[in-house]
Amino acid sequence: MLETGPCNEDGLPAGIKDLDRKLAEAAVCDVRALLSEVLSYLVGARIPGAHSYRSKQVLTCVGWIGVRYAYARGVGASALFTALGVIGKATAAARDRTIRCAALCGSFAEGVGMLKRLCCMDISTSKLRTATLQYGQQCRIEQEAPRADIRSYPEYQPKEGETETKRTLFCMLDGTGVPCTKTDTAEIKGKNGLAGTRQIRVAVFGEYQWLDKNNRPKSFDHSFSYIVSGDSIDQVAPLVRKHGLARGYGTAPRMQCVADGEETLEKTLRNAFPDAIFTNDFIHACDHLHACCKLLEPDPNALQKEYRFSKGLLYRLCAESAIRRIEKMYPAVLDETSEAHKELDYLRKRKANMCYGKLRKEGLFIASGHVEAAARVIVGRRCKQAGMHWRHDNAIFMSAIIARMRSAA
Repeated sequence: MLETGPCNEDGLPAGIKDLDRKLAEAAVCDVRALLSEVLSYLVGARIPGAHSYRSKQVLTCVGWIGVRYAYARGVGASALFTALGVIGKATAAARDRTIRCAALCGSFAEGVGMLKRLCCMDISTSKLRTATLQYGQQCRIEQEAPRADIRSYPEYQPKEGETETKRTLFCMLDGTGVPCTKTDTAEIKGKNGLAGTRQIRVAVFGEYQWLDKNNRPKSFDHSFSYIVSGDSIDQVAPLVRKHGLARGYGTAPRMQCVADGEETLEKTLRNAFPDAIFTNDFIHACDHLHACCKLLEPDPNALQKEYRFSKGLLYRLCAESAIRRIEKMYPAVLDETSEAHKELDYLRKRKANMCYGKLRKEGLFIASGHVEAAARVIVGRRCKQAGMHWRHDNAIFMSAIIARMRSAA
């Protein structure tokens, strides 16, 4: 007892620092006992043909509990277990907690430790892995038939300096490589021979109607929804379109698509949303512009000056202005440097999608930061840690879980 136990130098009970932990542990034990008694009472009545009672261990939000129920030969689990949504000996609420820990922690083993420490749920790593991947497979399948998801934001209150613009639905698409086992990469070609990774595509949808004080689109906080796919890009296109239609494509005042310049991504988005405004990511355009300037201008100071000036033209006006500037300033060197031509061709081929001055005036995105962040959070943070090698399908399942968790309206 604290009252009769030893005290510290300040005269306070020495064990007071562990009081909340001990009370929480006691509360969990009491809740387990109460829950076991309640469920056992509800299923304790004899059913027709019952000849004995049996006990079943069920994983709940407070850990494992024993439930005693009437048993009849040939009769499966009781109706209560079905009503509770018990699958694999776990209730729906327990599965939600276990799967969230498995998806958000760094590994399945770490998830097991987190569940035991914070939720008093003792589950083996193998069972956690099996339950999580089964749920991930379900999430992946359910992506194929999205429900209507038209959202409204009546609670949004614009801040000082924000200005209203045309309501815009946007879609951004990108891909990232996940380290996979040799079984899944044996026949896959990479940049320098056989690949060590497999591609997972990530798409993000969102909406905005207001611009911040710097005239940049400000997305509604609860407008984001995500999908992932490990299929070939031609199979990704119809999936993206289905989710775009579910989010309101065709009824939204306007739609914008943004990608990093990969031709297959642009083709996919254009096929899915032919009426959308397509934009090439500004950051990728700047990378190729800088690479071109670096090949044309050997002096570091002159390089920085030229790049800043050309980047300003790209940002304020369009790619065409930056291209004309480079061609005018370095005609001879440009003709002699094929690599510089290659970098500049990136801008030439996509200049119709790089009218950044016009896009900014119309209150549209010029960069694909949302999907870059989504690829890191949904795929990279969980599936691309040091030493990890996934089966491709399992990485997709895990990513699909996180995509669903982050898509909640």
